[in-house]
Amino acid sequence: MKKYLYSSIAGMITFYGCAQSPVIDRFEGMTIGKVENAYYKDVNGLLNQYVGTWIYSNGNTTLKIVFIKKPMVYVSSFKNYYEDYLVGEFQYIENGIEKVNTLTNLGNSYSDIMDYNLFSVAMMEKGSYPLCPECGENEKRLLMFFNEPSRRNIWSGISNNFVIRKFVENGQEKLKVQFVYTGHGLETLNTMDGPSTNINSFSVPYGEYILVKQP
Repeated sequence: MKKYLYSSIAGMITFYGCAQSPVIDRFEGMTIGKVENAYYKDVNGLLNQYVGTWIYSNGNTTLKIVFIKKPMVYVSSFKNYYEDYLVGEFQYIENGIEKVNTLTNLGNSYSDIMDYNLFSVAMMEKGSYPLCPECGENEKRLLMFFNEPSRRNIWSGISNNFVIRKFVENGQEKLKVQFVYTGHGLETLNTMDGPSTNINSFSVPYGEYILVKQP
């Protein structure tokens, strides 16, 4: 009975909290974070199409990505607001050797969305880099922030675009990933504690990957 009562109270707090804040469509052009206490909601469920487990396989090299949706994540910046996110973690195996595996990180509930190695940033147009010749004129792709635990100590990060596109081929759901280097804008990269590093890429090579949705 107590458990039910607490759940009901928590639900009421969440409901009224949402009701007190303006709900703004996350993907309809308004700049994120301009309105204090707003909820930037994925009104049309655009993020839902990416939720699940996706696998790229080429011989004994595989890339596995698992995405989940995180609704109403609190963000503290110049303004305090809430936002719906797609977050993900990945496993990369090259020539049968596991290079990186962050999948267990998905089970953590972080207050800072940047603690996940993949999280959604914005929808991209057909003509945005990297280009998408096969995309429809009004089709959107999703730009994500990509990182890796062993690269987190690199100051300013390693700039990249990690863009995903959902499509269906022969009745099978697939995900096209365009993972491209965009340049860090510096001649050298430094670690956060000062020393320079020669690391300028990730364990997952830049390139295009076609991942298949798993049951």
